[in-house]
Amino acid sequence: MKLLEPQKIQQLYQQLDQSVGVLQTNLKSTYVDALTETLDNLIRQEVHVENGAPTADVVTQLTQAYAGMDLQALTNAERFNLIQLLLVRAQKADRLHANLQATPNAVGLLFSLLVNTFISTEQKELTIVDPVVGAGNLLFAIAQQLAFEQRQLNLYGIDNNEDLLSLASTFSELLGKAVTFLHQDALTPWLLNQQPDVVVADLPVGYYPVDSRAEKFELREKSGHSFAHDLLIEQSMKSLKSGGLGLFIVPANLFQQSNGADLTHWLTTKVYLQAVISLPAKVFEADVAEKAILVLQNHGGQARQAKEVLLTSAPDTQQISALREFSVQLQTWAQQNFA
Repeated sequence: MKLLEPQKIQQLYQQLDQSVGVLQTNLKSTYVDALTETLDNLIRQEVHVENGAPTADVVTQLTQAYAGMDLQALTNAERFNLIQLLLVRAQKADRLHANLQATPNAVGLLFSLLVNTFISTEQKELTIVDPVVGAGNLLFAIAQQLAFEQRQLNLYGIDNNEDLLSLASTFSELLGKAVTFLHQDALTPWLLNQQPDVVVADLPVGYYPVDSRAEKFELREKSGHSFAHDLLIEQSMKSLKSGGLGLFIVPANLFQQSNGADLTHWLTTKVYLQAVISLPAKVFEADVAEKAILVLQNHGGQARQAKEVLLTSAPDTQQISALREFSVQLQTWAQQNFA
């Protein structure tokens, strides 16, 4: 199939955005909800009407608009690019909090390199869980990259935001990615039917309000609310298989927070702290604090502590040569530390 030109994707995005706006106004909904319903309508090739909404005039208007949009003509990569445009639009339209914003594609690319560094490509089946999946962009980006290794992926996404989960589910259908989505608080026992090989998460930063639940965690604060990102790290590592891999986006100043000493002790005694990789500021929005990738492994299995923890900075993923150099750096470090 011939690839569509970028301006064609841009034109389709503008058509979709206009249709979402029409539906949003008529239903008096958020942009995210109207986007979910618009994509569902296009997938099913009909305008969903419930309790007389949207109105008959709007149904006619949308039906005519949908006739000029053919999502089936897009390649999978083009659909993924279209989703990126729509996510950026949704974030701005609904003024989503930083914790709810989509994880940039660059992070998914870096995570896939790390997965391949720690888990041999000979292991063809991988179970991957994102416990704060949101609209699913990080999970989809990783799946897009790992598809090149012909791995069989069992994907799970957990979130307590029902609206974003619905959007993620629609995106997964559009991309043809089979994902099991679970609507639950990720700090309650995960409702999975298998232990994951990998947990990936762009961790929300802030305090967790349910102190009674936080009391069950080793990384709780001694008084007051506990950090949600700390608790999610502990929950994720306890949910992984022996030797399982945890990849987390964390604040760059993670170890300088109030319980930094307790966190450091936990990370160096309960699990293997393998790497801390600083991310370029340009990866995220301008108003987002500096971030880093925290790489952890559970004890057991084939895992063992690296002789030297990798402390480095990620490259600009737009520069192919820098990305290749980073990939070589990872492989060289792994050979020196685990061979």
